Amino acid sequence: MKSYHRIFWLAGFWLVAFSLQAAPVRVGVFDVDASPPIGSPLAYVPTKGIDHPLRCTGVVIVGEGRPIVLCALDWIGISNGGYSVFREALAKAAGTEPVRVAVHALHQHDAPRCDFSAQKMLAKAGLPGAGFDAKHAKHVIHETAAAIRKALAGAQPVSHLGIGRGIIGKVASNRHRRG
Repeated sequence: MKSYHRIFWLAGFWLVAFSLQAAPVRVGVFDVDASPPIGSPLAYVPTKGIDHPLRCTGVVIVGEGRPIVLCALDWIGISNGGYSVFREALAKAAGTEPVRVAVHALHQHDAPRCDFSAQKMLAKAGLPGAGFDAKHAKHVIHETAAAIRKALAGAQPVSHLGIGRGIIGKVASNRHRRG
């Protein structure tokens, strides 16, 4: 099945689901600057400057039951304890449970990572601060939680679902650099 057919059926499913809801569905959006400070570790080298700010964006869906949070982060990865801490903080801000929060790292190659479990192991091995900037990660979590509280307060009713299709061009990856 072609991908746009899947999108069509998924959109149809959501339209039916929204129309069957007992409570109206509302959506709030959030967007936080997740760019690391100069000198913070990245995937390959420390941060030298910010050409394109990294974002932590998402939606909070409010309807029947507790809210659902969908979050996308322009970092290389969030693992283990990092994922748990993100989900717990965002769930608390939204008044929901961590199981209703999804945090997705978009795997930008020259970006920060977050793993508080690895941080503890590295500290025990005499390498505190290696691998990622825990202070910055905690700052992004805090700012995202604050943004989620604002998103909830300003959540708008959902009246329509739109889908689109387009041609994507001039997108590259740094995975296959020569030299």
